[in-house]
Amino acid sequence: MRRFILAAATALVALSVLPTALAQTEIRISTAAPDNAPLSDAFRLIKTRMEAKFPGAVKVTVHTASSLFKQGTELPALQRGNLEMASPVTFEIEAQLPEYGVFGAAYLFRDADHLIKTFRSDIGKEYYDDIAAKMGLVILDTAYLGTRTINLTSDKKIEKPSDLAGTKMRMPPGAAFQVLAKALGTTPVSMPITEVYLGLKTGAIDGQDNPTNMTRDWKFHEVTKQVVLTRHLVQPVFLAIAKPVFDKLTPAQQTELRAAAREAADIQIAKTLQDEKSAIDTFRAANVRISEPDIAAFRALVQKEYEAPGVTAKWKPGLMARIQNVR
Repeated sequence: MRRFILAAATALVALSVLPTALAQTEIRISTAAPDNAPLSDAFRLIKTRMEAKFPGAVKVTVHTASSLFKQGTELPALQRGNLEMASPVTFEIEAQLPEYGVFGAAYLFRDADHLIKTFRSDIGKEYYDDIAAKMGLVILDTAYLGTRTINLTSDKKIEKPSDLAGTKMRMPPGAAFQVLAKALGTTPVSMPITEVYLGLKTGAIDGQDNPTNMTRDWKFHEVTKQVVLTRHLVQPVFLAIAKPVFDKLTPAQQTELRAAAREAADIQIAKTLQDEKSAIDTFRAANVRISEPDIAAFRALVQKEYEAPGVTAKWKPGLMARIQNVR
């Protein structure tokens, strides 16, 4: 009888330990990037490294092209505990931390190198710390989404902002994007990226702004007659994880995740820069007009818009100058 009791007790102990031994951390990553985009490749690299380093303990799934959450809904999902990782952009963060609205300003960054140096400096650390404390997100690293340009269904020659008067320009959801569209001389239309192709084809919108590689990857060039190289926004994109999820990882898992994110970001940046160049060749082969407008005129109009009362009132004083001084 005593042996039976001991055996039963041992079995109960084993059963109580079993769930812990089999516990697995699941990290679902949602992004609006198409499946063949460098950003999607970056997330798959993170999946590969984490699962190889922690077999059976960490499971990562990558959901591209807004297949899990629609564009604009990932950030709330992270904060509500409905999603583990995503790729938010500055405009989404600005909606909750308006003091950092400068990061979404047109013609702020000189190029991708300037962008990455900025976010890997003390400026980026301060930004990340505030986001973690006030938004419950951990920014693992910053990648380069691309340099946004204007793409139109019309082949009317565009040289200056006034040439765009009356153009219905699709912009991602968010108030800051609408301000940007107006600053470029267009009429903004908020629309998720998954609806843009049909919008261009039916005439619901006259154009959209995206980096050249994203215009190609989403096949928007099939319903586009002209790419106007305004180069108005050198845009960062963040590799982010919900802070409660990150805090539950072991120290070793946190270290590996950050290292994987850095490697992924570096590869993504290099691929994106190359993709932007090759996309232009694709457009030319498809007989899409490539226009080189008067950048100074666009820059001047944007500056005038930002100088209007209230537009930049909430921006952190001195931050723009600090960013411009990064070398």
